[in-house]
Amino acid sequence: MKPVVTRGWRSARQRSIGSDGGLLTFALSNLVLLGTLGLSGWWMLYHVWKVAREAPCGEVTGAWVVVLGARLRHDRVSAGYARRLRRAAGLYRVDPRRHILLAGGQTGGSVSEAERGREFLLDLGVPRSSLHLEDQSLNTLDNLRRARQLFPSLQEQPFTLVTSRHHLARSAILAHGLGLRPILCAAEELARLDPILLWRCSLEAYYLHWYLIGKTWSRWTQNHRGLARIS
Repeated sequence: MKPVVTRGWRSARQRSIGSDGGLLTFALSNLVLLGTLGLSGWWMLYHVWKVAREAPCGEVTGAWVVVLGARLRHDRVSAGYARRLRRAAGLYRVDPRRHILLAGGQTGGSVSEAERGREFLLDLGVPRSSLHLEDQSLNTLDNLRRARQLFPSLQEQPFTLVTSRHHLARSAILAHGLGLRPILCAAEELARLDPILLWRCSLEAYYLHWYLIGKTWSRWTQNHRGLARIS
């Protein structure tokens, strides 16, 4: 796969998000926001924040730990991604029988998020035999869909899903839409309300609103092609 240069990351990821929802559902989502005077968006934001605040970060069950990737910074693991990886390493130490799946393709640099994640975990002492990669996806839905394709056992039993707190609510709904049963595990110890977290939760709420409106519209119109993209 050809590298995606940093300046093209936003357009590449936006195109991949758009392919999951489409311009029509994007417009519909905004119309619903306007028609409800923003109440539907506020409800999404409340849900995203509630999950972010209440999600556990301790010991969980399951043979697999799936870590969602995050955009690299100059080909290096970002601070947020590092927290996810450290959480996964901690879960492995609790039970070394676990396998860790790192999901994330090339979204800004010459190497995939998954590959950099593996290097990070190797440095933390996690053996290579316990690490598996999904290195072709460009967004969360694609992360989960490709993980399901590579390891069908993820659809047969619950698994631990590790990501940042603001990202948990949308990740869980996308996973359930794919027939998966994630056990949420937050990368951060606590959700501290600050402007950055509030902004990130707002973005997640917006994308989640778009996804749900698109899914509802596809069902109402029996758009099998649209449903196939998100299920």
